[in-house]
Amino acid sequence: MPIPLYSIKGLFVSKGGEDKLAIKQFDIHRGACYVFEGQMGSGKTTFLDILYSRRKTPRGEVKFEERDIHEYSNREYQDQIAIVPQEFKPPWGTVRNYMTKTIGKFSHIRNSEKRMDEISRKMNFTSILNRKMKSLTPGELRWVMLATMIGADSKVLFIDEIEQHLGKKDQKTLLSILHRKINYDGITLITSTQNKEILSRIASVTITLESGRITSVRSSGKKNERYRNNKSKKR
Repeated sequence: MPIPLYSIKGLFVSKGGEDKLAIKQFDIHRGACYVFEGQMGSGKTTFLDILYSRRKTPRGEVKFEERDIHEYSNREYQDQIAIVPQEFKPPWGTVRNYMTKTIGKFSHIRNSEKRMDEISRKMNFTSILNRKMKSLTPGELRWVMLATMIGADSKVLFIDEIEQHLGKKDQKTLLSILHRKINYDGITLITSTQNKEILSRIASVTITLESGRITSVRSSGKKNERYRNNKSKKR
């Protein structure tokens, strides 16, 4: 069996006397798209946040490449992941400067300006590269964020609420790019959605969350499997 990229065991999170997450065991493997779906408040964002921010939890074990996620330095871990959160406060400066600087923070990128030019052409927004980040509409800002994190070519890409601010045309473009990144470049995409149907083309595994618990897991091309006792089958 391949070694999981992430291994989660006994993860439990509560807030204000309410259970936010209760996951006994779940593994995430390389080069695949994991889609976490469910209604608002089901625990999707909380789960992603624990993985990408390495937030401490009272109970549970989260390993990244067989090491406890908290054993990594901030620099070491953040160099391997890229994040598109639901909320993002735009910084000062132009789109071009933001993208070049952000992509350049990843140690494996040799020419951040070239990477910025490539992804901005691919996602068709070269016309706004000289605009101020703070002048962008919510949709434009989201598109720039997505392009920047895709352009970082990280080992893991997190996208919270993948459909946020995107119309059908933009969704189609995005999914086409992500399909190639997963299947040809080997990145692992971990994303959340309230509309799993839009991700049917690229989803490798779809996980349903209800009240912080995994209730079903569906692998691409397979029938839905109930997630009994919150424990996944080994893949």
